[in-house]
Amino acid sequence: MWDIVLDSLIDSAKAAPFLLAIYLLIEFLESNGKAKNKTIRLLNGKAAPLVAGGIGIIPQCGFSVMATDLYCQNYLKTGTLIAFFIATSDEALPILLTDKDTVGIVWIVLLVKIVYAIILGYLINLLDKRNLYKLNDADSIVTVKDSNKPHDHSHEEEHFENDGETTVHLSDGCCHHEMKEDGKKTFWSFVKHPLLHTLKIFVYIFVVNAIFGLLMYYFSEPIKDATATMGVFQSFVTAALGLVPNCASSVVIAGMYGEGIITLSACLAGLVSNSGIALAVLCKDRKHWRRNLLIIAIMYLSGVVLGICAYFVETAI
Repeated sequence: MWDIVLDSLIDSAKAAPFLLAIYLLIEFLESNGKAKNKTIRLLNGKAAPLVAGGIGIIPQCGFSVMATDLYCQNYLKTGTLIAFFIATSDEALPILLTDKDTVGIVWIVLLVKIVYAIILGYLINLLDKRNLYKLNDADSIVTVKDSNKPHDHSHEEEHFENDGETTVHLSDGCCHHEMKEDGKKTFWSFVKHPLLHTLKIFVYIFVVNAIFGLLMYYFSEPIKDATATMGVFQSFVTAALGLVPNCASSVVIAGMYGEGIITLSACLAGLVSNSGIALAVLCKDRKHWRRNLLIIAIMYLSGVVLGICAYFVETAI
């Protein structure tokens, strides 16, 4: 049991540097209008799903956690987030690469995940009509539609009405802690909030990791036994298994394929629906629970559909 807790602590610690990096970046962007403008245009631009697919494929779930936090702060469209999630490889790639029986299919997994991530990212972004943060020529000004403000600004703001839009001069930074209006900040005041926020998310991820780590420890064998003879329906099980917000889920899926328990198509279904611990961070935002459930449903269906299609291709070859 304590080994599971220790593994959960290690897995959570791996994500901490990425969390700190993104919160420091957001803090910097909040105090640097020009840099923020360029970054937001990249994240909201036409190439966003392409960038997400390319970055997400790196075997580290910290990138999907970063994307989730940016999404919750209204910097990313849903399709871009989905592209990050689908491309995320987590611990599966190292497992597949270190097994002589599975190393040959790693390139297939990578190619399918990144192409699938980009395609779905663009398609879903076409349906996402949310108004994201965007800057006008005054670098510290954010313009949002009156009917769909991304955040409830609790600090002092300057409002200007303009053709159904509200221009808001923000005086708060990462996660809306107050920033100095003159822009002068000491090193400690710059890093204090990112450090505190990283610590809070780290603790949350650790608790979730430990809980699901214990569940995977006690139930992984029954899942393997039940899945072995299910044929095309394996994808329904592995896609659900991939949703478990814990690094162990991708390890189990890759291990099941290496042991010959599941087909390659079922393995792809599970790895596509898996986004590491990102879903745990997403569900921390309980205010938008309907949106979160929709994203989880999209991830599950994406895995199942791909798994079924890949199964018929696999059996036809």
